[in-house]
Amino acid sequence: MLAIMISVSVYRQVFAKGPSVTTAAIKEEEISSMLLVPGTLKLEEEQQIFTSPEKGEVKELLVSEGQEVKTGTVLARLDNPQLELEIEQNKIAIESANLKISNLDKQIKQLKEKKASLTDQIGEEEAEKQLDSEQASLDMEKKLAGLDLKQANLQKELLEKKQSELEIKSAIDGVILTAKEAAVSSASGAAEPLIQIGKIDSMIATGLLSEYDTLKVNAGQKVTIRSDAVPDKEWQGEITAIGILPQQNQTVGQSNSQAVQYPVTVKISGDIQTLKPGFQVIMEIETDKKKAKVLPIDAIHDDGDQPYVYVVKQGKARKQNVKIGISSGKKIEIVGGIPSGDRVVVKGPDQLKDGMDVTIK
Repeated sequence: MLAIMISVSVYRQVFAKGPSVTTAAIKEEEISSMLLVPGTLKLEEEQQIFTSPEKGEVKELLVSEGQEVKTGTVLARLDNPQLELEIEQNKIAIESANLKISNLDKQIKQLKEKKASLTDQIGEEEAEKQLDSEQASLDMEKKLAGLDLKQANLQKELLEKKQSELEIKSAIDGVILTAKEAAVSSASGAAEPLIQIGKIDSMIATGLLSEYDTLKVNAGQKVTIRSDAVPDKEWQGEITAIGILPQQNQTVGQSNSQAVQYPVTVKISGDIQTLKPGFQVIMEIETDKKKAKVLPIDAIHDDGDQPYVYVVKQGKARKQNVKIGISSGKKIEIVGGIPSGDRVVVKGPDQLKDGMDVTIK
């Protein structure tokens, strides 16, 4: 009987102490707010070359996938019989116009000689009266022939430009990513490029910002990039551009409203060998950095009304409303509500209540 009474007494003493809790005091530390933006990886520089029946058929493909090329390298040659026919017709038109002008020059010279001879016989005024209409006719014909020649030369310039396009050249230094003998269509029906070139050692991430978030970021801000495809690594980047004009996407809902979003571009630095175009990433943009009073974020409770914490006072947990600011990682800013030096419960029982006896570990 005595043993039972002793056991009950010990149990009551332990129970009276209440459950054990882990506490922390407010600290002043540097904290930063992070904006998380989903993004997609792309090559910073790339060239996609498409062909069409109007341009011509591929006559010769001069590069292969994986090949390095320089700006100006001839990648392929096209064949366009219709263009060759038009070039020959243009040559004939120019030659014909030149012959006509040359013939008219001879006729005008002969008319001048005739006029000089006739002037000696009947006088200059009478000679002009007789030959004036013929002179005017020849001058008009020469003017029209000159216009035909000018038009043919303009056509020649256009055809020469089209002919130069039969040689497809690289516009950038890079690596051949795809090279097909003929353009094909994807499953969606969209045409795929005949040749695609890219700089594989230079990559960017692109995403979309809300109109509110555009006010928080600027070109030059540092960004941390993470990808689920490579979970144990992160990369640093820098914002290089924020779109001036929005990209509008139709939202789904009864309001049928538009979600206004602005494109943002981030240049990635460091070793990017494990990254590939098309990877989905999360861009962490630091938007606000300052010294602040902070607590572990696990200390904050929120039932939808007002954030609060449990402060340990005289062995009891007391519910205390707080004002919070920005959060970063496992820290959160405390704007007000807790005096310095108070111990705040960070880890305790799930059913912690106001006034409950607790024991600090």
